[in-house]
Amino acid sequence: MDAHQLKIDIARAQLGAATDLFLRDRDPISVHALACGACELLEGVGQVENVEVLSALVLKLNPDMQPGKIVRLRNQYWNAIKHFYAQDKKTVREDAELLAHFSDVQNDTVIWQGWHDYQALAGMLPIEAQVLQVWYFAINEDKLAPEVDKGPYRKFFPNIQSDQRTEQKRRLKRACEKFRKNRQIMADRKTENRPLLYRRPE
Repeated sequence: MDAHQLKIDIARAQLGAATDLFLRDRDPISVHALACGACELLEGVGQVENVEVLSALVLKLNPDMQPGKIVRLRNQYWNAIKHFYAQDKKTVREDAELLAHFSDVQNDTVIWQGWHDYQALAGMLPIEAQVLQVWYFAINEDKLAPEVDKGPYRKFFPNIQSDQRTEQKRRLKRACEKFRKNRQIMADRKTENRPLLYRRPE
């Protein structure tokens, strides 16, 4: 196994664990740390292999944007979660104010981004990630380009924007369970049939 594939596999394990916890509405801090770690790995592989991962696409559409801004926005809560010291390795970070605004909602985008980049590199997605992509845009229609038809997203998750967060998550989980039973989708070559959680080969 080459080094790039190893990093993709590690990112897949992190994303799988993050998504499993996310679907069960558990431990949002761990979800965030796992998903951001996966995003960083997949972004690096995409850059080296010249694959258009999300950060490359954003820069393509916004050529005046500094690359570091994308990373800072994605990693602001992750850095607060994983680091004790500031960059000088001496000053203790003051993250209480930032983390006061952290919630499970911040996990939506990083999990979506992770699976977006995984698909760009692997060419397939587990069914849970496919459903999550639709769910993400159903509750965040403002993130769709103006010309994109919102009808399919509304059809899958009608009126979901008016639901409470717990109900939005419940509907996501139920949709994942429903489509995992769909033989046609599960047999599609773009559907990855590995379980979400990593299993060490025997």
